[in-house]
Amino acid sequence: MRKYSVVITTFDRRFEDHFVPLIASIKRSRPHVEIIVMVNGPCNAPFDQAFRKKILGYLADYSEIYPTIFPNFQSLAKLWNRGILTATNDFSLVLNDDLEIHDRFFDLFESELQSKTSAFRINDSFSHYLINKMELITVGFFDERLLGLGEEDGDFVWRYFDRYKKDIPSVSISGIDNIQSPLADPGYIKGIRTASKFNRDFVLNEKYERSVFGHKGMFDYKVRKAMDDLVQYPYEEYYLKNRDKV
Repeated sequence: MRKYSVVITTFDRRFEDHFVPLIASIKRSRPHVEIIVMVNGPCNAPFDQAFRKKILGYLADYSEIYPTIFPNFQSLAKLWNRGILTATNDFSLVLNDDLEIHDRFFDLFESELQSKTSAFRINDSFSHYLINKMELITVGFFDERLLGLGEEDGDFVWRYFDRYKKDIPSVSISGIDNIQSPLADPGYIKGIRTASKFNRDFVLNEKYERSVFGHKGMFDYKVRKAMDDLVQYPYEEYYLKNRDKV
């Protein structure tokens, strides 16, 4: 079976209602799967030390879970990038923290994984998707200039199509439900639902512009890039190709 890690992003306000039951359901079904947890800090507020103690204590009761805690608020793009890079396996199943997972999900997911060699979304959503490290490097990492939450998936889909001339496929898998929790960090300016206004403004007003010669991706109209992408994590490919030599 093709090996994979699970990458989960979370923050303090979703700990009790969403994160705790999600971890329990994953470990009940797959007790030995590696889980990389990216814990975001609050925006414009001090980190809750009681939450730090609770989440570390909770995770300590499980094996093969590795948390990274950011004292300050970070972009979702950065959490995704660093979670995928931290994982020991080349393939990562990236999950939001507001999901319900039932036991049958992993059997179905692993069956799909054996027949796939590239990224795919689950049920047409980036709340749950699969990606491998070399694909992420080839397309370019999630853009960390998107300093808040939102639009990082649409930007990546556009660049994926630009690189491979195809869309990221979607696979229908039952046993996973997207709750779409309204709980969000109160410190940043909201745009659509829990997404940040900063990210949408950056994507629509700075990074992309309308163009009949572009393509849509997840946007509402055809666009082309108006701003070059920077090279992020430039030595990661070198590391992956040479780590066995150390």
